[in-house]
Amino acid sequence: MVTKKSRFDNPRSYTKGIPIVLWLLFLVVVPLIFTFAMSFYRSEGLVLEKSFNLENYKLFFTDSVYPRVLFKSFRMALGVSLLSIAMAYPIAYVASFKMVRGKNLLFMMCIIPLWVSYLVRIIAWRSILGNRGLINSALMIIGLIEEPLRIFLYNKFAIIVTLTYICIPFVFIPVYTSLEKIPRNILNAANDLGANEIHTFVNVVLPLSLPGLITGFIFSFIIALGDYIIPLQLGGTQGIMFGNLIWSQFGFAFNWPFGAALGFVLFIISVTILGLAAKFGSTEGGFLSE
Repeated sequence: MVTKKSRFDNPRSYTKGIPIVLWLLFLVVVPLIFTFAMSFYRSEGLVLEKSFNLENYKLFFTDSVYPRVLFKSFRMALGVSLLSIAMAYPIAYVASFKMVRGKNLLFMMCIIPLWVSYLVRIIAWRSILGNRGLINSALMIIGLIEEPLRIFLYNKFAIIVTLTYICIPFVFIPVYTSLEKIPRNILNAANDLGANEIHTFVNVVLPLSLPGLITGFIFSFIIALGDYIIPLQLGGTQGIMFGNLIWSQFGFAFNWPFGAALGFVLFIISVTILGLAAKFGSTEGGFLSE
């Protein structure tokens, strides 16, 4: 009996993964270990006192400001993720099932924003939502308002709109990929059995696209939860999010240990969400593999 030789029996196969392991080690694992260790330090003015203590974590749990901001950031990130899915999924569905010509053009239009600088896109939305921006100018031209409205900028609305725009491509790509992997003969079989388009979508397309949908949700949620530039530029006093608190500790307050503790709390929450979502989104072929 001839046994099939595994490619892992060759010692050289292990060496191929060394560059990736080193990259993960020095750019991911080492900074996390350093951040975790710093979260137990103490800041005395401009000096970091390397003494083990739990004061930073105790401050987070005892001061109601930080959990409240974290919960607000969590709610806003969840809202951004749901809005991103609501806008990206129909576009991906149309591109995958309804378009023959122009499919590639629509795909490129959805991912082109990723080629533009992050800050440029933020400045563009400041121009759109500002007092003399596109929306106010259009409303004034058609005579609906006489003075610029201040409700579009420096509030939660501006943050949610901009974050949703930023996250749509990250939802569209995995959803479109999942939809493209669905065998078309399954849809034809559903039609032959008398299912209309709505029943086919609910019972076939949506379950099989769940892995991509959950992946897009994870991307958008993590991006929105940890972002601090958009709240800083467009949120004003109403738009302070947890990322801004972390940034302020490393910047203005020069309290790096407490900033590291806040950052590690956010990291644990993100990893927990990723772990829970992976149970539902890791199936490559959707529910066909069950």
